[in-house]
Amino acid sequence: MSGVTALRRLAQQQLRRSASASSSSSSPSSLVQQKRFYAADPNAPPKVSYPWKDPMNPGNWKEEHLVFVILGGWGAVIMGGKAALS
Repeated sequence: MSGVTALRRLAQQQLRRSASASSSSSSPSSLVQQKRFYAADPNAPPKVSYPWKDPMNPGNWKEEHLVFVILGGWGAVIMGGKAALS
């Protein structure tokens, strides 16, 4: 089974479940979406607003800052390789 087929099957199952759940109960409380907290660790240390406020501790950086640093590193490697080979 390919990955696309598996994803399509999962989507169809979820649509069936949500359709049956909405048709079986018409109360307004069932129509309210469930709130999800993906990264809601109350004991986590606070993230710094800017990486240069705490440059030696990437664990306190926000995820966006890490993405920018990683993309910048890959860009430097690719451009350096291109300059070295040309």
